[in-house]
Amino acid sequence: MNGDYSYFLDSNGQLRKAKKLEGQIIQSLFGKFISALCYNFPIWENTADKGELPIWRRKDNRFDQMSASMAMYQAASEQGPFNPDNAVRGVGAWADDDGDLIYHLGNKILYRGHELPPGRIEGKIYPAAHRLPPPDFSGKGPDPVPEILNTLESWNWARPDLHPFVSLGMIGVQMLCGALDWRPTFWLTAAAGAGKSEFQKFIKILHGEGGILHSTDATKSGLTSQLGHASIPVTLDELEPGDERSTKEKDIIALARVASSGGTWFRGSADQSGVGGKVYSAFLFSSILIPGVMKTQDVQRLIRLDLSPLDKGTPPLNLRPRTWRERGERLKGILIQRWPTWEARLGQWRAALELADVGGRDADNWAPVLAMAEMAMTPDAFADEERASWARKVSFEVAANKSDTNTDAEAMLLHLLSQLVDPFRRGEQYTIGQWLQAAAGYPAAPKGLVQSISGEDDGYTDARTNRQKKANSILARMGLRVYVEETQAYLFIANTPMQGLKKLFEGSDWAGGAWSQSAARVPGAEKLSHPATLAGTRTRGVRMPFRSILGLSGLPMDQDSGSAAPEDRSDIEDYV
Repeated sequence: MNGDYSYFLDSNGQLRKAKKLEGQIIQSLFGKFISALCYNFPIWENTADKGELPIWRRKDNRFDQMSASMAMYQAASEQGPFNPDNAVRGVGAWADDDGDLIYHLGNKILYRGHELPPGRIEGKIYPAAHRLPPPDFSGKGPDPVPEILNTLESWNWARPDLHPFVSLGMIGVQMLCGALDWRPTFWLTAAAGAGKSEFQKFIKILHGEGGILHSTDATKSGLTSQLGHASIPVTLDELEPGDERSTKEKDIIALARVASSGGTWFRGSADQSGVGGKVYSAFLFSSILIPGVMKTQDVQRLIRLDLSPLDKGTPPLNLRPRTWRERGERLKGILIQRWPTWEARLGQWRAALELADVGGRDADNWAPVLAMAEMAMTPDAFADEERASWARKVSFEVAANKSDTNTDAEAMLLHLLSQLVDPFRRGEQYTIGQWLQAAAGYPAAPKGLVQSISGEDDGYTDARTNRQKKANSILARMGLRVYVEETQAYLFIANTPMQGLKKLFEGSDWAGGAWSQSAARVPGAEKLSHPATLAGTRTRGVRMPFRSILGLSGLPMDQDSGSAAPEDRSDIEDYV
């Protein structure tokens, strides 16, 4: 039971919930067992003539609704509180607590060499559902992997030495996605005429009818309602950048982010109780462009595949559904049979990637894909040399696609340093990064900016120090300050949501003061225990070394051999 609702497995094994156990609802739950319902909860009628001793018999096709509903409520209550989001597993692949594979086909469950009916297994409920294409364990047909890999190689990949192999691994990840601890997000980019939609069609046929959720126009709520508790893959074609006011792409990408680790999503409901669920799907997006709404945590989960336009005259693929569906079923059978080798393969690939300098989240993404491709191709592990060769290719791919902002701290600094300001209202806008260069006394500061803040000497040792002081005075009004200590420069950012800082981060992920949390994660950053005074405002904050800030870290303190480093002015507390 869960609140006002009681949950039942009906006569077909489907999970059903009911708020009121009225007569027709009870009949619907019992279905093909209605005769047993009538027999066990009869309505009795007296068939004796008037004045004779009563002769009681069951009324045909009638049952005592009150007695039946009381027994059903009692049985549900005896099971205790129930949360379907944690206890129910729909169609697709799963793993038990020992790592053994459970494959739910809808009408039966494949588990430890047995075929079980839908129901409760190892504390989880596997309700009956639409039937998935079954795996083929017969071994009668030829090995499907060479044909699949040969067809994957027919596209014009940007990395033909890597992407077909990765695509094979992706197909394996899709087939067993719910049993994996981690599912990367795949994104296929291609210009017009590259065969992007044909690739999606190929993937869809391999998985078979009902084995994949495919759409060209979906929403997050639509996807979650279609998935339910299933762990089948999701492919979305034409997920292009939309209206910047629309949240459709953001919501779908956020759902894929949740799916990577099997997290929980929530949304409101009409009765204000809220609805939610867990999602274990592997997502494949395809588009001409990747929307710019992706956050750092989304990019970290991404494996990108790139297609170039096909050569003119390239013949179309002969994608006969029956042939490729059968190959997909044989591939699924191979992966299920080889599942006991999964943990060992995954560990070996993770180690190979680490040796190739691919670690952290990148290794999380690539290791299951490479291990799945290997498991599809051979019952035995690759030789160490072959595994190392693939790992080096992945290392090159990761480095080539590496974003300049891999953490929220780097993304925050990029946003801050690229903001344009014109404090003098002269129509000359410079970035915060350029203002920081001027405040640190870097010779790389733009000449126009240097000239705009130059003026009469204010009593400091030279005009250069005077310019530093004036630049810092402008920055102070925005909640920023540059410290120069010996040959090292530091950026101070206030914790207090000063108006200047609020404007700089307006509309970003760091609005409202969240910038200080990301600033504290910059390497070498320190939270100052004593407050600084910025433009008359006392505030504590975070101090970050320039050497840890992209765009400033590569600039020497003095690029002119004939000029001296700026004077240490760390004693200046207030820039008015």
